[in-house]
Amino acid sequence: MKDLSWLPATPVAHRGYHGPGVPENSCAAFRAAVRNGYTIELDVHATKDEVLVVFHDENLVRMTGYNKTLEDCTFAEIRTLTLGATSEKIPALADVLDFVNGRVGLLIEIKPHPRIGRLEELLCHLLDRYYGKFAVASFDPRVLAWFCRNRPSFIRGQISGGLHGKGLSAPRRFFLKNLVVALISRPDFIAYEYRNLNAWVRFVARIFRLPLLVWTIRDPGTARQCGDAGHAIIFEGFHAAKT
Repeated sequence: MKDLSWLPATPVAHRGYHGPGVPENSCAAFRAAVRNGYTIELDVHATKDEVLVVFHDENLVRMTGYNKTLEDCTFAEIRTLTLGATSEKIPALADVLDFVNGRVGLLIEIKPHPRIGRLEELLCHLLDRYYGKFAVASFDPRVLAWFCRNRPSFIRGQISGGLHGKGLSAPRRFFLKNLVVALISRPDFIAYEYRNLNAWVRFVARIFRLPLLVWTIRDPGTARQCGDAGHAIIFEGFHAAKT
């Protein structure tokens, strides 16, 4: 029986507890999240030489000024870069796991990628030896279906929302937005964009008894409203109260 009790119990810091001078998905952001006792949400990509790193975008330019796709770079190449106007570097996932070491929970988002299976195998190689609380999540139901087949003990989360600007076909957007894809991904929880949360999504979560997290909350007032509605939050940009 999977224990999901830790996941909705604590606010989830989106890309770590980042802010001015503390870049998203950086070691500094993860240190701040641990200090405050927040679960950490982070994003995972694989480099050209198959090192798993923590970074959100496909392209490095927004955070580093280096206009190149991350997956076309070696780990040594990206380690020469810094995040924003700081000395922080793009961390290897292995180093983040070593640092967190089970002190807070981890919500690991697997970004869309073309070779489903290989990145997931690399991730399992790390997580099979990790003894802290963690969950894996993705927009792509095929990623979660892979874990369902190959690591059914891992906690899986289906991420969804309005999906505007994602370049999806109308049928695919419909299936994702309305969680029809849950028939494939068989999630243990749902993480849904709060601005697009509706009665249907709440019904799906309730009927299948799936914890519902909402993202990304950016102010205390919205956080209180979500808490009153019984939803756990993924947040950024403010200090979230813990229940």
